[in-house]
Amino acid sequence: MISFEESIATAVAATGTFKKEEVIPLLSIPQETTHGNFSLPCFALAKTLRKAPKIIAEEIASQIVLPLGLSKVEPVNGYLNFFIDRDFLAQSVLEAVAATQLSYGHFAPNNKTVVIDYSSPNIGKELAFHHLRSTMIGNSLARIYKAAGYRVERVNHLGDWGTAFGKLIVMYLREDRKTDPATLDSLTVKELNILYSSFSKASKEEPELEDAARAAFSKLETGDVFYRTLWLAFRAATLKELMRIYNMMGVSFDHYTGESFYEPLMPAVIEELQQKNLMTHSQERDVVMLDEFNLGPCLIRKSDGSTLYATRDLAAAIYRKKEFNFDKCLYVVDLGQSLHFKQVFHVLEKMGREWYTDMYHIPFGVILNQSEDGKWEKGKTRTGTASLLRDVIEAASEKILTFIDEKNPELENKAAVATQIGISALTFNDLKNRRLMDVKFDWDSALSFEGATGPYVQNAHVRLCSIMRKAGYTVNVADVDWKILTDDYSYELIKVLSRKGDRIRQACEIDEPSVLAQYALEIAEAAHRYIHNDRVLGSPEEKARLFLVQSTQVVLENVLDLLGLFPIRAM
Repeated sequence: MISFEESIATAVAATGTFKKEEVIPLLSIPQETTHGNFSLPCFALAKTLRKAPKIIAEEIASQIVLPLGLSKVEPVNGYLNFFIDRDFLAQSVLEAVAATQLSYGHFAPNNKTVVIDYSSPNIGKELAFHHLRSTMIGNSLARIYKAAGYRVERVNHLGDWGTAFGKLIVMYLREDRKTDPATLDSLTVKELNILYSSFSKASKEEPELEDAARAAFSKLETGDVFYRTLWLAFRAATLKELMRIYNMMGVSFDHYTGESFYEPLMPAVIEELQQKNLMTHSQERDVVMLDEFNLGPCLIRKSDGSTLYATRDLAAAIYRKKEFNFDKCLYVVDLGQSLHFKQVFHVLEKMGREWYTDMYHIPFGVILNQSEDGKWEKGKTRTGTASLLRDVIEAASEKILTFIDEKNPELENKAAVATQIGISALTFNDLKNRRLMDVKFDWDSALSFEGATGPYVQNAHVRLCSIMRKAGYTVNVADVDWKILTDDYSYELIKVLSRKGDRIRQACEIDEPSVLAQYALEIAEAAHRYIHNDRVLGSPEEKARLFLVQSTQVVLENVLDLLGLFPIRAM
């Protein structure tokens, strides 16, 4: 792929005015096409060169040697306006798409590894709707990093350890449930969720149950065989449902290494902290003091010897570095856990792990649902006030299926298509926002086929596929007359397609899938305008225009995939 920004920067620097690294940040895309495709302001040089910006621009324009692909440069009121050669743009971009297909805009392997920790739900509970954010942000980042040339290790750090399991064990035994293998094998996560809710209610009247739960987890942590059997059954029941939901959503992981996986590794972490005199006993707990970072103490071990989240995250980080030798390790976890990760990273720093600087918390806002009194709030799954993700997916699918029944009742596999559109709508409604923003979920706006929505971008892909089906053939690159693809609508669409590599790079650099979500909207809007204004089938220009349709379909299909949306072909 050609980078016009890079070419312009090199050409301008050759005039001896700007430095190359100064040019690219100053380049902008003019709103008016009559002002060119890229504009460079020269005002920053006025003081140094002691000349008016207008004169500087004129002098650079007279000296510059235009790089391949640019047709002219015009100095206007202190700006240099660069114009792309439309024939060159069409041929260079669309030949590259034809040659590389879905991997157009992707980067060559860079021999770097990124570990991405995402989704990471708690065992013993169902996925709530608010789990969608970590799951789909992480899923998209994994795909984006792979497209950017990284080797990606996708980790689901399951919350399968801790006092919560003491509570489940206490409640399970309190209800005198059977513990034979057949009964344990038939357990469902829905039953476990009810058990936990029952414990919450019962413990309010019987506070001593909290002590019983802590004691139960302590026995579990020290290896009690019976308690381990119950715990394994709880874990298996939850994983069965998690896998069903993940498969439905098109989400996958390379590793399901939850907190329990690191339990045997934690004694070594504690021993190292003790040997390096980093651990202090305070208020009946073992902690690492972080006063020099203006942070509170990082809790390592409770008074009963039980470990905490930080202990397990320290063990996990050390294991991941040893196992994967990562260049980056990302934790896609909500904004509320920022303090926790600052503490963990700084403890690693105090332990002498220089690679702590390669670890990044990727925070995000929460999904807000509107309550009956009109307030926007985050639900809590354990107390039963949050929407379950499976219920939201089913509701979205039903709404989309109603639409399909009205518009295209003969569609094959329409129930499956409705589910894919529904999941994609939920995902896009999330990813189109910058991740640090809270997302207010509204059914009508999320599922609309108009505006900045998943169904809108999917519909653009469907329209492109429909044209290809009706044509009944594909076009070879050798049969394309590039001059046909220089009209305004073709040109604007090709310009958008040319930006794919830059968008992947940008999304990767700032860990922001919304960059690609907004890019998908750009492609969809340009494609809709092109199809509406430039007749494809039956026109004298059919072959060239159909070639642009098939190229756009390929690019949009991959962008949808990078976002974790389903690139359906009919709706």
